[in-house]
This record gives sequence, structure tokens and C-alpha cells, in this order.
Amino acid sequence: MMGPLLLAIGIIMKIFPPRNINGFYGYRTPRSMRSLEAWREANAFSAIAMIVLAVCISCFQLATYVLLDYERSLLWSAGLLVVGLIVVIVITERHLKTKGFN
Repeated sequence: MMGPLLLAIGIIMKIFPPRNINGFYGYRTPRSMRSLEAWREANAFSAIAMIVLAVCISCFQLATYVLLDYERSLLWSAGLLVVGLIVVIVITERHLKTKGFN
């Protein structure tokens, strides 16, 4: 259920992005919170990245569920989720830097 849950979160963030900088909802890093323009760009980009990640994780989970036992499938899926979320942060920060948000 990790993939579908992340997909739901990504879709919600895409449809209902946080309008203003806040400490509760959205992509919150020092770089993204420096300006409203950076905030909006980071949240738009990270929502798409999360949706792509969620689809990949869902496909991976389905494959491991069929090929492996439950415990191994869960461990591999959780590991991919952690690595994937780190990748989302890295590529979003690079995107912001490329766009000139330092």
C-alpha cells in the first residue's frame, strides 16, 4: 500500500498545492521556503516527482509481491520508498537551483 498511498499524496499535492509558505503542508526545505515563487515551484515539481515515484513503487511492489514472500517484498518496497523519497528531494533541490533559487 506504500505506492498507492504516495500516489494519493502526490495527486492531492498536485490538485491542491499549498498556496502560501507554511510549516505544515508542502515541500518544506530552507531553499523552497525563501520566497513564495520558490515555494510554488518546489511544490509543483515535487508533486509530479512523487507521482512518478509512486507509479514506479507500485509496479515494483506488484512484481515483488508476486515473486517474493511477503516479508521480503515489504522490505524491498520500503527500501525503494526511502531511496525514492531521497531522490525526490535531491532532484527538487537541483531543479530549484537550476531555476535560480539559491
